[in-house]
Amino acid sequence: MENGGSTVSHMRQGAGDIAQDVQDRIEELRGYAEDAGEIVRNFARARPVAAIAIAAGLGFVLGRLMSRT
Repeated sequence: MENGGSTVSHMRQGAGDIAQDVQDRIEELRGYAEDAGEIVRNFARARPVAAIAIAAGLGFVLGRLMSRT
């Protein structure tokens, strides 16, 4: 029985390590998303007409792609 308890303990430790790794990666991605959002906001403030044109173009392309499905 002692060996079975050790295996369960190792499995729990491994699962905990994986969960921590996933959480760390999510936090890292959140940081990238915040940085990207800041870049987009700065671009839109500096060039509002270009930002509107890009948004309209992307909306058109996405609309065309969605209508095909």
